[in-house]
Amino acid sequence: MFIGFIPVLFAFAAALASLRNVAAARLLWSTSALLVVIWTVHHGSHHMKDLMTLGSW
Repeated sequence: MFIGFIPVLFAFAAALASLRNVAAARLLWSTSALLVVIWTVHHGSHHMKDLMTLGSW
């Protein structure tokens, strides 16, 4: 599933920040996770009608 470009940038920044500053890395990882959840809910809501017709719902 495509999770969006912005959360990937935050995850990359968190990985780089973890080399120097643990507090900044925690904040960036949390932000990245939150953005992934927001994107999943937003993007998934557009596909619920299609998913309900697949028979697995």
